[in-house]
Amino acid sequence: MNLVTMFRRLAGIGLAVLVAWGSVNAQTYVGKDACKTCHSAYFDDLQQTLHTKIHLAPDAVSIRGNFAASPISMGASYGNATVEVRTSGGKYYGKLLAPGQTTGPEYEVAYIYGYGWKQRYLVKIDTSYYILPIQWNMKGYLDNSTGTWATYTQATWFNADGSLKPINNTFRTKSWDKNCMGCHVNGYSVQKVATNGNADTSWVGKWGANRADLDMSVGCESCHGPGSGHTSVPSKATIFNPGTDVSNKQAKMEVCGQCHNRARSQGGSHEYPRLEANDTYFNPADSTKVLGTFLDLGRAPNGTGGRGTWADTTVPRQHHQQYHDMLTSKHWSTQFENFTCWTCHDPHKNTTNKHQVLDSLNVTNLATSQKFWVRSKTTDNTFCLSCHAGFGPFAGITRVQVANEPANRAAISASVLSHTKHNTYNPETGLNNCVSCHMTKTAVTALSYDISIHSWGVVSPKKTLDYKTVTTPSKGVINSCSACHRNNVTFGVGTDLTLTDWTEATDVALADTLWKYYQTMFPTTIVAEGDAVPAKFGVEQNYPNPFNPTTDIRFHIAQRSNLKLVVYDITGRAIRTLADGELGAGTYSVTWNSKNDYNEYVATGLYIYRLETPQGAYAKKMVLVK
Repeated sequence: MNLVTMFRRLAGIGLAVLVAWGSVNAQTYVGKDACKTCHSAYFDDLQQTLHTKIHLAPDAVSIRGNFAASPISMGASYGNATVEVRTSGGKYYGKLLAPGQTTGPEYEVAYIYGYGWKQRYLVKIDTSYYILPIQWNMKGYLDNSTGTWATYTQATWFNADGSLKPINNTFRTKSWDKNCMGCHVNGYSVQKVATNGNADTSWVGKWGANRADLDMSVGCESCHGPGSGHTSVPSKATIFNPGTDVSNKQAKMEVCGQCHNRARSQGGSHEYPRLEANDTYFNPADSTKVLGTFLDLGRAPNGTGGRGTWADTTVPRQHHQQYHDMLTSKHWSTQFENFTCWTCHDPHKNTTNKHQVLDSLNVTNLATSQKFWVRSKTTDNTFCLSCHAGFGPFAGITRVQVANEPANRAAISASVLSHTKHNTYNPETGLNNCVSCHMTKTAVTALSYDISIHSWGVVSPKKTLDYKTVTTPSKGVINSCSACHRNNVTFGVGTDLTLTDWTEATDVALADTLWKYYQTMFPTTIVAEGDAVPAKFGVEQNYPNPFNPTTDIRFHIAQRSNLKLVVYDITGRAIRTLADGELGAGTYSVTWNSKNDYNEYVATGLYIYRLETPQGAYAKKMVLVK
């Protein structure tokens, strides 16, 4: 919704409201408690979500870490310094100790930080907050039946010999207020203030209704914009509904993208959307200021402020970068659905599915064009098939069948197995579950692995083979197939639990076996055209040309030969092998779907296809236009 539309809505409400509202940037954050009176149902549900539980006051319920376990070593790189944890009188403490020392600074935990997979701990020094160099990793998502302590950014607190760093300006640049606050509170700003005299400075964050504890979480105004002036139903124009107030898909995505990214601020000093030149902050309700105004979204992968990827610089490797993933996905570019994050997730409450994935979807019966509700689960594929049934590889089943999955499991099973080329259908255990292949668990932040990629592309085992000698920025590249087949004795590889290293011999051996299966399961179809024997070898011009997304290539084999038909990009890099083996004399055709050997769509541009035979090589150019 642009400013003109907003002013039109305000017309007739009264000059007093108009003046109070002013402009979007003039609004202030009133705090989450102000929403409770009118939106109690939403408010109460929201309190149970991880968005709200990202920060809580420490108590016996919110604390996930075992504060009776001590000490926690910082590792040899930090002189084996330690952090001792304890609880006393309902309060929780962490003591930092240099090697061989029994005394050191002890800090009381002011807030817990995280609840679903891992938990960190905020302590207050002077006027700013800092994260202790420890992290509690839970057994699984919301499963704290067991857990372990791990280290976290020890370099903030310790030198290489284990000695403690002084509390000075350098130390203060690592404060939570400066680096983390913007994506963890409801309405925020940060200011640099004097500490211990003018020589020292500290970053102090404000949030919500003047740092109210209730707003030390993702709250209503984080997504709906500042709530000042929103005091009655007629003044709804002063609050922003991202689902209905903008039709621009990019603007909708930026509501979530303001936090679910790995970019740095414009100016580079903060890890949240702030325009440092004039101290302004991203506001989802302001259609005149796109996210890129406040965040430097163009930074290279794996650099400071860039998204984290595996060695191919494509496959995601870190958490809270789903926004980047989404913009590279087919879900983003599809013409069938105007995808946003809340197409799949409920932003306001927990659901029976994990990660607040919707319990039901309102879908269209393709035969009658009527809408109906499907009770959807991620554990039986009904969530994905509610949309995909009737299209592509699932054209043989209907959304109506998916709505009654138990009665139609045989048909659904046959359709999915035809797509995956696997033999067993048991999605509840991960066998032929859509997300097992299309949402590879890849992040290596808290537990291996605790985050699923949101680009939905299957990562081919060929990537592991192609990057088996690469050690930076990661050791090789993960692949989707190994997520199920790792440590599977069927493929004859030994047990290997080093999930962050994909250059190991066992990983390479497994990938080699899986790639051979992959090629036989998903072969390129080569069609023989007639019985006539060509007089000579050669290739014809592809048709159509230019093309998008598929084109046919005809080639001639004058006598039985071993051959290759390979697509190259303009730099000479092999992109896709369409044929590799022996063929008898004849004319053949093959279709290229503009995907590479990793099953990823390639970019618009000029490509060369080359028929390589013992008698010579034959090549032509083609153009992909999207």
